[in-house]
Amino acid sequence: MIIAIIFLLFVSAFFSGSETALTATNKMKLQSKANNGDKKAEKMLNLVSKPSEFITAILIGNNIANIVLPTLVTMMAVQYGFNVGLASAILTITIIICSEVIPKSIAASFPNQMASIVYPIIRLVVTVLKPITFLLNRLTGFITNLLSKGQVETESVSKEELRAIVDIADSEGTFRKEESSRIRGALDFYNLNVKDVLKTPRVEIVALENTATYDEVKELVLANPFTRYPVYDEDIDDIIGVFHSKYLIAWTDDKGQPFSNFSDTDPLYIYEFNNIEWVFRKMTQEKKHMAIVLDEYGGTEGIVTHEDIIETMIGLEIEDEMDEKEDALIEKLTDTQIICDGKITLHQLNNAFDTDIPEDEDVLAAYLLTHFTEFPKEGDVLERENLTFHILEVDSRYISRVQIIK
Repeated sequence: MIIAIIFLLFVSAFFSGSETALTATNKMKLQSKANNGDKKAEKMLNLVSKPSEFITAILIGNNIANIVLPTLVTMMAVQYGFNVGLASAILTITIIICSEVIPKSIAASFPNQMASIVYPIIRLVVTVLKPITFLLNRLTGFITNLLSKGQVETESVSKEELRAIVDIADSEGTFRKEESSRIRGALDFYNLNVKDVLKTPRVEIVALENTATYDEVKELVLANPFTRYPVYDEDIDDIIGVFHSKYLIAWTDDKGQPFSNFSDTDPLYIYEFNNIEWVFRKMTQEKKHMAIVLDEYGGTEGIVTHEDIIETMIGLEIEDEMDEKEDALIEKLTDTQIICDGKITLHQLNNAFDTDIPEDEDVLAAYLLTHFTEFPKEGDVLERENLTFHILEVDSRYISRVQIIK
């Protein structure tokens, strides 16, 4: 009888651990192996893809063991004159520890390995108990439909769950840093506004006046690495067009023609609070590669390019032959520190450095200025959000270089 009790304890532990292992095993890895011709993975995937079947079979087996166990212990206690109540209490504690907590903890720690070990036996149990599990599942389905009034909830994965999966995969080394950034960029894209991706604020716009001569335009174009330049009338708040540097060649043939003949006089105007996905579609439909960003008063806030939006979408910086390495927003990046430009957007910073800095302000410099009591100097330090901000470089009225340490 003692052997039977020990055996049933083992059976109960086996079923408890099997349930945890099979429900926690990585189905994506099994799918990948099955696609590569792994027959064992294919059989396991077929089993874990039907949780109602194997869970019902496991519960039947576990309950049979847990029902028979007290009966045997009671019979043994009566036979040897042991206190039945005390024997039942000892059995309950033993079942909780040895048949529930320990096996489930082990299975939760090594779900893939444990699932690989237990699945042949569970498959056999599922096959043997098929008639019973079929009837029970039909009964359960009937009750579920009755309670839900026929409205069966479809399984779906939310963006928050996908982000959590990416974070876990990133921490486990499944994804490289750039792969994680790319996925996060795609997930966040539809929730972003123009201000979240604005890389060229008003103070950094290189623009041309609409009365500029050929020589003035040529001098500016040759001195800067940009392809397109906003064209303004009187001041930067009145942008009336966009000039593409390629038209400089056509203008060379007749330098006496007015500047307006070589400019796009129908620029795309957007607001900083516009949804970036809408802006991207708008730019694509109208074949515009640059949009003029306006503030709530109608003044010029900055400019956004097609490249800026695509970089945000894929979570990576796109570098071409005209980009300058020294102008990169991120100078150095490790798991514990980042050295970056003050004009980096808080969204970009949070995405790159895996932080949760509140995005009430647009860029890092603005965030820092709201928390310093006076304009910071080189060497000043600020501690917020469990981060340490070191001001490395200040350029006139602008925070140009910052080190952040976790």
